[in-house]
Amino acid sequence: MDNREYITQLNAVSSLDRLREYAEENAVPIMDKVALEMVKQLMRIHKAESVLEIGTAIAYSGMHFASVDNQMHVTTIERNPEMYDLAVQNVKHFNYEKQVRLIFADAAEAFEKVNDREYDILFIDAAKAQSKRFFELYSPLVKKGGLIITDNILYHDFVGNIEIVRSRNVKQMVRKIEKYNDWLKEQTDYTTNFIDLGDGMSISIKER
Repeated sequence: MDNREYITQLNAVSSLDRLREYAEENAVPIMDKVALEMVKQLMRIHKAESVLEIGTAIAYSGMHFASVDNQMHVTTIERNPEMYDLAVQNVKHFNYEKQVRLIFADAAEAFEKVNDREYDILFIDAAKAQSKRFFELYSPLVKKGGLIITDNILYHDFVGNIEIVRSRNVKQMVRKIEKYNDWLKEQTDYTTNFIDLGDGMSISIKER
C-alpha cells in the first residue's frame, strides 16, 4: 500500500480504537490491548513524563502512551521504513506531533539520537533476540526509580513450554527469550517482576 492509499484509509479512522481495528485487519503487529492499558496505568502511578520506546511499528502504543497526559513526551525508534512512514502519518493524523518524537534508525545504533534526556520509562518491544542488548544500551538513560518494561517475554506462551514447539527457528527464539528472562532475574540493580498478561511482560524497577 502506498502512502496516498494509506492516507485515504486513515482519514476514515477517527480514534485510536479504530486504528487497532485497521491494524488487526491488515496484520500489523501492535500491543495486546489489556497489556497496553496496564502499562498506561503504571505510567499514571509513576507520574511518568518521558518514555523511550524501542519498536514503533505504526505508533499505536506510542500514541497511547502520549495520551496518558498532555505533558507526556514519547521518543520511539523504528528501523522498518514502511512502518516508520505509516507511523509518521498516524502521529500527524491524531495530532501527537508535539508529544511523539519518531526516530528512524536501527535501535542498536540510535543511542546518540535519543540521549538528550533521561526517561522515566524504557519500553522494549522490538527484535526479541536483541532485548538484552537494548536493555544494556538504553538503561543508563532511565532515571533511578524508573521502569524498564519488556513486552512479549512469553512469546505466544512457548516460553516454559518449548517441548510443544516444532519449528527449529522458533525453538531458538524461545531459548533466547528464556535466557534473557533468566538474565533479568540476576540483575541486582533492578527489581523485576514477570507478568502473565497478553504475551507476557517483565517490569524492572531501577534501584540504583
